[in-house]
This record gives sequence, structure tokens and C-alpha cells, in this order.
Amino acid sequence: MIGDYFIDKCTSTAIESKPWAHQYFANTLPEDSFKKLRECCEKINIESADPKFLYPKDFKDYNIDFEDEIYSIAKAILENAKVLCGQYSKYRWFQNLGVNAHIAITPPLPYKFYIHQEGLEKIWSSVTYITPEKNIGTKMYKAQNEKAFIKEAVWNPNSTFIFCGQQGKTWHSYESDQATNRITLNLFLMKDNKHCFYTG
Repeated sequence: MIGDYFIDKCTSTAIESKPWAHQYFANTLPEDSFKKLRECCEKINIESADPKFLYPKDFKDYNIDFEDEIYSIAKAILENAKVLCGQYSKYRWFQNLGVNAHIAITPPLPYKFYIHQEGLEKIWSSVTYITPEKNIGTKMYKAQNEKAFIKEAVWNPNSTFIFCGQQGKTWHSYESDQATNRITLNLFLMKDNKHCFYTG
């Protein structure tokens, strides 16, 4: 199942320590599954000055045939929450957890989302690059300013960037340098709320 495949990739990838603990790996989804998702996303054309988030309930409206796969992945993430977070030396935890799963549509260049830390409701964050072929990946910093830039989780379709947010430490940003939407698959293990797709 695709959920097991995703978890295997997460648990078999070493933690990188600079500038803070994170993971980055390629071939996140099986080739046929990623091709299916990418072809759906390439047909999306949203003109907006702000990012737009498509949740599984919205998929049919945008002809995205990937709800079963998202369900499998989200279920696997929640069932393996302790394992996924336990790879990190520090992570938040809540009694009631859920998985927020959505496709993020970021506007074309010159869009840039400011340097920020992860929302306090999130304990484990995963971003998988979908389309276009070339763009800018998540940028990591030591502090909340451009001069503190350390590295980029390079943009390669079907590659994933993961980390456990730490207040005042996991500074990051994202932007687009292409004339098309920047599209990613975002999965957050977090405190259960109305945006969570899977809660067990």
C-alpha cells in the first residue's frame, strides 16, 4: 500500500542536523502514483495573489483523483506517529492528533512567503514537491532574517522535506521563481482540528 511505502521512506532516511534536524529524500511516492498525481496537478491553473489549499473534500471539484491514496498515507502517518516523531530528539506532542492533508497551490513568481517558524499546533511536517519541473524548494535559516540562510531542500519533483517544528529554531521560507503555480503535497501531523483529514 502507498501508505506503507511512504512510511518506509520516512523511517529509512537519516536525519540531517544543519541548520536543524530535518529529512530530505527522493522518490517519495511510487512512480505510477506520482505520475497520476502530477498529471492531475498540471491541469490546475489558479490565478490568485495568495496560496490556495485544496483539501480532499475539494479534489473532485478540481478533477484530482487521489483521495484513496491520501487516505492511505494519512492513516499510516497517524498509526506511526510515535515512530516518525521519535526519530527526532525534540518534538511536540498532543493527546488528540490528526493529519492535515492538502495540495498547496502557490502563486507564480515573484511570490515569496516570509521566513517563519512552524505553527505551534503542528508536530511533524512533510512537503512533497509535485510540479513544475524546476522551482525553489524550502529554504532553511538559523534565524528570522535573510542573512541567516543556510541551505535549500532542493526542488525535485517527488522529493520530500520533513521536520519537527521547534519554536524559535526551525526558521524556513518558500517562494516561486517560475511563471506557473508551485504545487506541493503537504502532510501535517498535528493537534486535531477542523482541518484534519484523518483522525483515526
